Amino acid sequence: MSSTAPIPTPPTPPVPSAPVTGDELRCTDADRDRVIDVLKSAYADGRLDQAEFDVRFDLTMKSKTYAALEPITRDLIAQPTPAPVQAKPVRDLLPPPTTEERLLGALAQATTLVPIVVGPAILYYTVGKRSEFVKHHAAGALNLQLTLLAVTIVTFGLGGALYGIAWVLAAAFAVVALAGAPLRQPWVLPIFGRGGPYEKKRD
Repeated sequence: MSSTAPIPTPPTPPVPSAPVTGDELRCTDADRDRVIDVLKSAYADGRLDQAEFDVRFDLTMKSKTYAALEPITRDLIAQPTPAPVQAKPVRDLLPPPTTEERLLGALAQATTLVPIVVGPAILYYTVGKRSEFVKHHAAGALNLQLTLLAVTIVTFGLGGALYGIAWVLAAAFAVVALAGAPLRQPWVLPIFGRGGPYEKKRD
């Protein structure tokens, strides 16, 4: 009678352990020496007293990994402060004005040649609801015309002489609008505001 020999079971391959990285790595004597140098400097500066220095020195000598070393000098080494991100002015976030917006902005400024507030008022309350650029120039034209009207009334008509200058300004302002640029007019009455985000100063 023959006997069947047992089939040997193949050995189970060892499961590879996860690689040790980062703070789990074991530190060297040179790493401990660098920490001790920081502690000596802090002690000399008066940031550590003798008792604190002794405790941290002992911890340093007993540390085996970078994770154990890091807390010892955490409050002694200045961390770099990230530079504050400067927010862009709102006007820089607006899309450039289209050709239509430039034409309507120039039209709003040109209405000062015939000082009737109806034209820029219509543009302000209609197109200005969907275009900050047109609203900006329409507000400027309205403010200019109402300022001239107020000066004329207060001076009993003498301020009407300013209309000659205003006509020249209106032509220049229309060219500015046609070029797609905003316009600051700090010398007029801000009855309709200063023209929204286009009036924000650049930093």
